Amino acid sequence: MDLLKRIKDRAPEYDAIHESLITKFTLVQGGRAGTSTDESAWEQGKYFSTKYEIYMYAALLGLKNDYRVPFSKDAKKEKFMEIRSWQPPKLVDYVMMCLLAKSDIDFNELEKMEEAEVEKQILAYRKLLEEYANGGFDKIRAKMEAEPGFFDSNDNCFIDLLDLK
Repeated sequence: MDLLKRIKDRAPEYDAIHESLITKFTLVQGGRAGTSTDESAWEQGKYFSTKYEIYMYAALLGLKNDYRVPFSKDAKKEKFMEIRSWQPPKLVDYVMMCLLAKSDIDFNELEKMEEAEVEKQILAYRKLLEEYANGGFDKIRAKMEAEPGFFDSNDNCFIDLLDLK
């Protein structure tokens, strides 16, 4: 069984309420398709080039603060690319290992489990990733509301946010 490969074949979801936050700090597809100027594409994508980059950041921010936010019952979920397509691989593996440390997966029992139970464990792992990412997005949203200029006047804002409690 290749547990890590099976986990990476999953495409996590995020709550659609975070879409405007994600696009605020991420270069959206139109920027790369030549529909915007180089200056505006740089300004929009200076923090994160893709959605999965800000998603990984949000997951790490949630993990660092041990802050998880489950999806609300009526949340509209958005899905994006599978984890195996995220880059760089070493950072992806770091996020995966941090989550494995927080998960309840019993690796000694995993080999003895039936396929349905293994699948249940993988789904629980993906849910854990989504909850930590949601927690990180919630931290970013809260900082934007508390200090609207924090992200506008500080090129190191996302590094600084990791250091804040």
